[in-house]
Amino acid sequence: MALYSVDVYSGSSDSIVRDSHAQAVIVKATQGTGYVNPMCNHQWDLAGSLGRLRGLYHYAGGGNPEAEARYFIENVKNYIGQGILILDWEKAENPAFGDTGWCLRFVQEVHQLTGVWPLIYVQESAVWQVANCAALCALWGAKYYSMNWNSWAVPNMSFKTGAFQFLTGWQYTGGDMDRSIWYIDADGWNRLAQPNAEVKTVTKSGALDSVRFVADQVLFSGWYADNNATNKPYRYVILTDQNGHELGRAKADTVQRPDVLKVFPKLANAGNSGFTASLKYTPAMAGKKVKIIFRYTDDPAGNGNFTDFTFDYAFTKSAAYLDSKVGSVTFNDKLAASGWFATDTSAGLDKRFMILYDHTASREIERLKVTPIKRDDVAKANPGIYGSEQAGFSGTFDYSADLAGHDLQVIMRYSDADNGEGQHVDYWFDPFKGPQVLKLDGKIEYSFKAKSVKIDGQSDGTSLITVK
Repeated sequence: MALYSVDVYSGSSDSIVRDSHAQAVIVKATQGTGYVNPMCNHQWDLAGSLGRLRGLYHYAGGGNPEAEARYFIENVKNYIGQGILILDWEKAENPAFGDTGWCLRFVQEVHQLTGVWPLIYVQESAVWQVANCAALCALWGAKYYSMNWNSWAVPNMSFKTGAFQFLTGWQYTGGDMDRSIWYIDADGWNRLAQPNAEVKTVTKSGALDSVRFVADQVLFSGWYADNNATNKPYRYVILTDQNGHELGRAKADTVQRPDVLKVFPKLANAGNSGFTASLKYTPAMAGKKVKIIFRYTDDPAGNGNFTDFTFDYAFTKSAAYLDSKVGSVTFNDKLAASGWFATDTSAGLDKRFMILYDHTASREIERLKVTPIKRDDVAKANPGIYGSEQAGFSGTFDYSADLAGHDLQVIMRYSDADNGEGQHVDYWFDPFKGPQVLKLDGKIEYSFKAKSVKIDGQSDGTSLITVK
């Protein structure tokens, strides 16, 4: 089974270590020959208390590689064998970057001191610099789809491994959190940490690579290889709740996975172990913790003689953003707002509302029923959140001068009722002070500074002016 990890340094929040998606935590230990992460022991112990697999990395400082290796091992010697060891090879603060002999000297010294070959972390474009380590070390590569890919969903990208036979780990996000997928199981992780440990035979393994939405369909992709899959030609993806009640199933398409074959050459079906399938997303799934099952079976209906691989997942993700700062200026007793809100819990809630709320007076000022706005940018950044394709909203509230200075708040709501009540889910944006009203009557001229002004024609003949 594949693993997911986070990596942390002195400035990382404990919430990253605690993230429930992460099965492993990699901690920065040292840099050069003069820096030790002051949070290293705390982060290491916290990860251990949570039952996470662990790792330690040294950030190359570009000095003498043998001296840096000895400094690294001296500071982590009490943890040797309990977690994987890693050399972080990057350009920043590393004058030796580009020296193709530096990393080999470092890893050889670590091996001489510990008997362990450390992994090498490096970006795809610099894999050539560590090619002479390929026969000795595993590769942890870094390549991002974008710095805004703040999701555990694995993007559909290739990684050129150069001289390395395959990619052992891939760090695919680096925005809000460094996330990685590892094409090994816990036993493989421990063998990298303890190369002399007993080797266990792997008979089945799998990974859920991504869960994403297209309109009302939820798409699953991943892989599953199993020696017991022989003579089971039919593939299914099945979704159940935590109690085993089935929520849906679909026949899965086969996808070639040469990357899995490289890692598990002895597993049956490894080379074509990829699964893809789609299901209609329903209110019964929304907000639920579910089990996603990849199944091989000899039954065309997906039952009969079968073998399964199960993944836990939760349809509980949400994200929202207010595009323009509300409350900076109003014109002719109107207050405009626009932004987006996407949430897994909105399935079946097909009515949308924007609400302006007055905290000072503890009352709702106005409720607008709005239509969806297509937001390709939101869908691209948040493919794993339901409704992200049509998450945009925009509206103009009636506004009066007596609201100036009040604590106001914009609320975006999905509801199943025409009046916005009934079953609903809300997002409350940050509060703001009610602004003064500017009257445009053709007699008085107002001037103010703004970063940008956007004018959109409205169906009633008026114009919506958005000012930043």
